[in-house]
Parts: sequence; C-alpha cells; structure tokens
Amino acid sequence: MHLYLSAGYEERSVVPHRYKTHSVGYRRVDMVDHSMGSVHTGIGICRLEPDGYVDLHIHANEKGIYVLEGKLEMKHGLESFRLSIDDYALIPYGVAHAFRNRGNKAVRWFEVQAPQPKPAGGWQDTFFVGDAAWPERVENADFGSPLTQFAGHFDEKTRGQSKPFGPTTYRFLHKEFGAQQLTLMRGELSGGGTCDLGDHAVEESYLVVSGEVDLEMEGKMYHLCPGDVAWTGVGASHAFFNRGSAPVRWIETQA
Repeated sequence: MHLYLSAGYEERSVVPHRYKTHSVGYRRVDMVDHSMGSVHTGIGICRLEPDGYVDLHIHANEKGIYVLEGKLEMKHGLESFRLSIDDYALIPYGVAHAFRNRGNKAVRWFEVQAPQPKPAGGWQDTFFVGDAAWPERVENADFGSPLTQFAGHFDEKTRGQSKPFGPTTYRFLHKEFGAQQLTLMRGELSGGGTCDLGDHAVEESYLVVSGEVDLEMEGKMYHLCPGDVAWTGVGASHAFFNRGSAPVRWIETQA
C-alpha cells in the first residue's frame, strides 16, 4: 500500500479537532493518517500565524517536528526556546508543550507522530493542561547545552557519510536521541543516483525539499518535485531514480 500527494495540499489545512478553543492562528494539514491506509503514523504540516499560539498540551504518543519556515517559540517541559529553519525537536510521551509565534511572518513545520493519533470521536490522546506560563524572554535554542536534550539543528555539512550513486541519510530523531516509536531524518540522492527496489517492516514517508526524483512504488512510477509527499506502507516495494544532474533532498520518517 502506498500514497502520493502533489504539492498544494496545504490549501486543505484546518484547525485540528479539539484545538479550536485552545489555539489562535494555528492550522494543520494531515498528509498521512488512518484514512489513507496508515496504521502506525500521523504526518502533517502545521502553520502558525504571527501572534498565534497553541496552549500547553500533552499527547499519548511521540511527536517529532522539523521547522520549514519562520521562528517558532516552544515550551518543552521546563524548558522554553526558539527554533528556526532546519531545527528539530522530539516531544516524548506525556511531555507538556506549547507553541507561539511572536515574529512578523508565519511559521511552518513538518510534524510526525507515532503511534498514530486517534481520529475525532472515540478515545482521545491529546489533552490540554492549562496555562503555558511563558518566561519573560525566550532565546534561541542552545544546542550545546546539556539542558537542551530534545532539540537540534540539521546542517548539510554534518549529514551522514555519502554513498556513490546511492542515498545519503542523516538520522537525528532516533533511539539514541530518545525516540522509541519514530525516526526522523534527512535524505539526499545525487544526480544520476539510484536506490534499488526494496521494502521494509516499517512505514516510511518522504517530503521532497529540493530537486526532482522518480519514485517507483509497488510497480507504479511517480515524478516527485519540491513539496510532493510519498508514503509507503509496511512491505510496500519502492525505489528511487534521480535522472537529472542535481541532487534531490527530502525529509524522511519511519514508524
């Protein structure tokens, strides 16, 4: 089982279930969820307008975020810090967190959760827990501080070791970082490179950041451009073919 979404899906963003009375200026579009055949993960892109916020809340699942645009202030347990483009953060089970945007431009971030968030109705797994009690000043995250345990920054210079004509991956949200149910990484395939047909015992998703690539999924070929999304279910065969001269780069998840 697989899924392909062409760029433009963010026009369908809405205020998520239960957030209507606990946020201002916040919207999310679900790219992968139960309605599309996934059973392990929920993936979306969130947007927070200037002066917007999301109240303090907890989940009964893990969440990983990756900032795509703007500056996002985040309260994470007892910490408060600011994230910028290519910064990421892991929010473990039951950790209270809140977001706000005090800039003059919208903030956008990629978000993955596992186990999969519950749909509206029935059991719930998101709970709002009161006032965020922000400090007077919120500074940029200090990734060199031992107090900043669950956040980091992706840098092209520190990505994983290159493989000739094959994919390069840089894994940053994984078990060594504290994640138990998901992996978040950046990937790159050089011009002319291929990633041979294979499958996995996990669900995977890919959000193209730059470049173009042909992706074969279960015998069907798709041409992916920046903003396009693909998802492969457990056991779904897939392969990548970069037929151009420029590298293709993406954000990837596993759950």
